[in-house]
Amino acid sequence: MKNFLLYIGILIFSYSCTPSSNFYIENGNTFIVIDQHASNAAILAAHELQHFIQKSSGIKLPIVKSVPSKQAKLFCIGKSPYTPELDTIQFKAQEYLIKITPEKIILAGQDENKKHDNGRDNNGTTLSNDRLKINYSQLINDSIGHKEITLPSIYDAQGSCYAVYDFLEKFIGIRFYGPHPLNIIIPQKAKIQFPLTEIRRTPDLKYRVGTYSFEWPMMKDQYFNSSGEMFQLFLRRIKFGGEKWAANHAFSTYQDRFLKKNPKCPELFESYHPEYFAQGRTGGAHERQFCYTNKAFIQQVAQDARDYFDGKPLKGNQIALGDYFAVVPLDNANWCQCSECKKQLEIDKNNIRGEHFNCGTASLYLWTFVNNVAKEVKKTHPDKKIAALAYHVYAYLPKDITLEDNISVAPCLHPRNYWAPKMKENEIDFYKEWIIESKKSGRPIYLWNYLCFPTERGLIQNFNVFPGFNIHEVSEQIKMYVQDGVQGIFLCGIGEQLDFYTTMKLYDDATADTDKIINEFFTSYFGNAAQPMQNFYRKIESIYSNPNNYPSNIQTKDAQFHQTEEIAWKYLGTDTVMEELGKHINDALQAASTPIEKARVESWSNGIWEYMKAGKEKYLLATEK
Repeated sequence: MKNFLLYIGILIFSYSCTPSSNFYIENGNTFIVIDQHASNAAILAAHELQHFIQKSSGIKLPIVKSVPSKQAKLFCIGKSPYTPELDTIQFKAQEYLIKITPEKIILAGQDENKKHDNGRDNNGTTLSNDRLKINYSQLINDSIGHKEITLPSIYDAQGSCYAVYDFLEKFIGIRFYGPHPLNIIIPQKAKIQFPLTEIRRTPDLKYRVGTYSFEWPMMKDQYFNSSGEMFQLFLRRIKFGGEKWAANHAFSTYQDRFLKKNPKCPELFESYHPEYFAQGRTGGAHERQFCYTNKAFIQQVAQDARDYFDGKPLKGNQIALGDYFAVVPLDNANWCQCSECKKQLEIDKNNIRGEHFNCGTASLYLWTFVNNVAKEVKKTHPDKKIAALAYHVYAYLPKDITLEDNISVAPCLHPRNYWAPKMKENEIDFYKEWIIESKKSGRPIYLWNYLCFPTERGLIQNFNVFPGFNIHEVSEQIKMYVQDGVQGIFLCGIGEQLDFYTTMKLYDDATADTDKIINEFFTSYFGNAAQPMQNFYRKIESIYSNPNNYPSNIQTKDAQFHQTEEIAWKYLGTDTVMEELGKHINDALQAASTPIEKARVESWSNGIWEYMKAGKEKYLLATEK
């Protein structure tokens, strides 16, 4: 739900404002109130509000469950006896409310969780393992306190947290640019007053999750080598999480269950069923595919889904969360050689555009399998869904079959590689086909976005990449996704500091102005060094994102491309480009005037510039031999 009353203006810090027109903090008579049985989300939200108000103003507001004075000013976190106006409100999933009156500020939302904790997400994390107990006092550098807090899972309802973090950003000016205290902007104010307003909304994308790549090259320095607990708190602060959904390769323990007892996990073995597995193929648990036309195998997968939906534990490495059970083949094309499988595969053998990784040469074959599983599950659990990826050789929408309405589909896209025009064209084409189909069928559609590139490619092939900064391209895609009704996005790799921050802000509110977010970041984060640092970023982005900077065949060939060491340092990081980037960094190092500004500039200089120089030098040495 969009704001039904838009926030107008910004935080007012003015002694001329009359008390009747604003809520203002009275030191000693203002309290943060939570319920006697407050949720983990409300408890975290209360302490975060207390901490950042104190850091901004020097005033530490007590957190109480009973207010000592009827005349007290209140911050009410979540539902409590002090919020009777919430009794008639039915919050939708992830919905939250910010309501400011002269006497009271209500920061509340949907905090009630459904009982469905037997799942595992795309990262292999269970909900119970995601509810981490952290040393909160240590994380906020409180040498006196010893407060431990249990974080809500990123998938738990936490509307009160969303309300508090939105309030801190909109009305105090806090900016969470990373997990470390040095990554956070906290404006210093002597007196705080808040204009009367009411905001009620939900994030635009209901699912906002990804793989944790915080310690990858570049990011590790940008985030000042933050601890795991810092990262986990950071994820809550930026509304990472949301709806329970998952879809990933999910059959890697079938050999342990149905082919041979594994001494490392003998309890998984159930019975011997070699007919489940691809004929004419061999290989280990991640290599040998299955006979996707075998009726017994289809029944087994359907039964696994039913067991999960009935509340039974997942078996092995199965992926499922909430109302979604993942049915995704292993990550290869070693298909079964039986007559029926070969017959179905023959139909789509030419269903490919050029030489693209994402194509449809097995679309009919694999979507028929997913469809057959979905039909079986629908007989007993019509309100549950099979989650599938539109990926690799089954990326294209299948022809001549009607997909069941209990299938959710997630096309897999590479928006960071759209410097290859034909790759972008191919992916947008099949993405749009899935969008049209989803709107006709009413099925929810998700996405899998690879922000891991080019860095992951460099890690695999052992070279330092030219950084993949391209937030304007990614922003353009996000705005299209939201307009098209995409339910959520899984990030395969989160991107570097500014790209990740801006991505998460747009997942929350796709109407946000990308350039405004970027300009604010550089101004508030780097201070006197803002301009040269912004020049540094924008130069890298302009080089990386422009197809004209790549080999000529990339601009015309219908194929998938990834950055190579030669592309990185012969075509992108040319001597002229590196000279200009070095000047911007040197200017920034000279302009930074405070210890914090210097530390932040050095985090980019060490994490990005030194990484780039090392990559260039390694390439030159190799080519000179």
